[in-house]
Amino acid sequence: MARKEEHLFAPDKIKWMLEKGLDTMDAAERQILLVMAETKLAEGYKPSGEEKQIVDRLRDMGGDDYDARDIRRKVRTMVKGRSKPNTSPLKLPPVFDRLLGRFRRSDEDKEAKEE
Repeated sequence: MARKEEHLFAPDKIKWMLEKGLDTMDAAERQILLVMAETKLAEGYKPSGEEKQIVDRLRDMGGDDYDARDIRRKVRTMVKGRSKPNTSPLKLPPVFDRLLGRFRRSDEDKEAKEE
């Protein structure tokens, strides 16, 4: 099976981002885009010339408010991290527990009926 060609950004959006697209995004959108790009670059992705221009502009627009290494470290911790000793797991508010319980019960009821 042929390997899917990878891109840092959607090929049909690159020209738009270089011309005016980045200016129409708010700071949070640009930072999310930059985090995703930085993560891919850290994994060894080799960007095209246009992709590199976009990343450079995103970095410039982010200014001092953006620390790629810090964000990558936090994302890695959230995704791959282990819980620390003497810490409790995430506790959902009771309303979520009730909603999840209701969904679990309805799924169990459906399974019981199917048997």
